[in-house]
Amino acid sequence: MSDQLVPDGTYTIMGPGGQLSHQGNIVLLQPEGDSTQQWNVAFDSGFYTLRNVDSGMYLGNNGDPDQAAMMVNGTSQPFTWKISTGADQDPDTYLLTSAASPSGLALTTSLLRIWPPQTALLEPTAFGGAVEWTFTPVS
Repeated sequence: MSDQLVPDGTYTIMGPGGQLSHQGNIVLLQPEGDSTQQWNVAFDSGFYTLRNVDSGMYLGNNGDPDQAAMMVNGTSQPFTWKISTGADQDPDTYLLTSAASPSGLALTTSLLRIWPPQTALLEPTAFGGAVEWTFTPVS
């Protein structure tokens, strides 16, 4: 039995306040339907990579995958994620946790008050708890 929760494919990924978009950094924007908001999701050996269709950059940061960051920039190297159901057990929303982070850093919204709203890599219990993401297949 596979532990793959999200099938391989191309998705938009919605979080609080908008869709993940690669605009120099990984930010949250209102849905626009363009390729900056589309992500190729691939599953291999229990982990996922998420690669932006427009830029070819992976969701993640360069350097230590266990280093908290108030801004997620994207990286040219594959960055692995664990996708799991959240505390509410909603089958349509998921947590994204850095697969290489012993402390369980998760993708969340940044505390930085700049436009556009940034994403961050933080401990899920910090600053208000974990953020859940909705994956919608691109048709």
